Amino acid sequence: MSDLYTRLFGRLVFPALDRANGTTIGEKLDHLRSSEHDDPMRMRGLQEEAAARVVETTAKRSAFYRKLWHGAPGPASEFPPLDRVPVVTKSDLARAGGDFPLAEYRGRVIRCVTSGSTGKPMTFLRSMEQESWFWALRFRIWGWAGYRPGDPYLTVNLNPRTAWKKKLQDVLFRCSYLTFNADNLDAERIVETLNRRRIPHLNGFSSSLFVLARYMLEHGVQAPSVTGVTATGDTLFAPYRETLESAFGLRVLDYYGAGGEGFHVASQCAESGSRYHIHPENAVLEILGEDGPATPGEPGRIVLTQLHNGAMPLVRYELGDLAVAAPTGARCTCGRTLPMLERLEGRLPDLISVPDGSYLVPHFFVVLFKGLQSVYRYQIVQRRPGEMIVRLVGHQGCRRSEVEEIVRREVAAATREQIVPVFDWVGDIPLSGAGKRRLVISDVTREKLQTAPRDGDADRAE
Repeated sequence: MSDLYTRLFGRLVFPALDRANGTTIGEKLDHLRSSEHDDPMRMRGLQEEAAARVVETTAKRSAFYRKLWHGAPGPASEFPPLDRVPVVTKSDLARAGGDFPLAEYRGRVIRCVTSGSTGKPMTFLRSMEQESWFWALRFRIWGWAGYRPGDPYLTVNLNPRTAWKKKLQDVLFRCSYLTFNADNLDAERIVETLNRRRIPHLNGFSSSLFVLARYMLEHGVQAPSVTGVTATGDTLFAPYRETLESAFGLRVLDYYGAGGEGFHVASQCAESGSRYHIHPENAVLEILGEDGPATPGEPGRIVLTQLHNGAMPLVRYELGDLAVAAPTGARCTCGRTLPMLERLEGRLPDLISVPDGSYLVPHFFVVLFKGLQSVYRYQIVQRRPGEMIVRLVGHQGCRRSEVEEIVRREVAAATREQIVPVFDWVGDIPLSGAGKRRLVISDVTREKLQTAPRDGDADRAE
């Protein structure tokens, strides 16, 4: 049951924020709540029409895409407007330089620098239309866990809030935004905040929530006010889910996307089991094999096309992750008619194991190296307990001693001086067996959690 503030927020505050920001989040959220029950064939037709418009407009306005598309044809597609259109990668976009926003785009642009989960930050631009879809989709996803805009919620993150607009937004949205690392005092503070403010919704990176839940179970503490938990950012694999659901006594809903690029791709509901609902209103999702759509049941590359981003259109953009399509026509017992993913085949997000039994989550390094712009790429390797190798690729002119001192200081503070990093400056960091650069590789954590590399996952620590 929503309280008075939540009802007033929906009627007064939310519309006022939309007007002030130049967004239409509320309008799109209303549409999404309705469209999740639309006729699937009608939704497919709308997707194809939107994809055709994006391809046509992008071909006219983007020299980058025209050059790319005049090369060798891309893989086949089940969506006719995208058939044989070449796939674009992060590396392609990195070489694009100043080609975005598109020269003819005149609207306001949101600039987002990604945290570099594969060790190399990127900059993406969103139109206000795309920004509206992005937030509306997030609220729909959280809504499946019981959240309504204006309800109190707590987000666990590593990036501290500094901008006054963000802090004001947190006040209006009743968001308790807390940072978290391996220190159990932070876990204690998070649980105390949940209980003191009687917060019903908890959201955060899967690995961070796992460490929080593990602390709660070990110390016998509970958060009875929490009625919904949503996890994102890294893979919610079985040991994470089991620990979280044991600590909170409810089903955790996982969702998958690319925050920097502005995609919310797929998410779970209370009844979807291990499957995910795809969100087709804002993007076309393809799961590709060697030269075309992967067969349902077989892993394929995730390739996405944004439908509403005039500033920096992403057309057949490869995220670098794998997924498995559900059988054609598969539906969830919840009654929603959205298409389904059978499962995600994302990579195992290893944690660095600290000797006292706590963990250093991968996003600790994401935040740390986001501020070290002289580092081109990085990778953290743990072969044995109490050890940590930091592999680094520096830009020209990188002051290695300064970088090492900052990393050494931050790691010492986060691990209570139980881990002293060893630095290995290299010419490059090779791709893994699945074609990605791993951010963290920990044989220690993998063995502790009794998880094994997936087929084709060759990058054990070495």
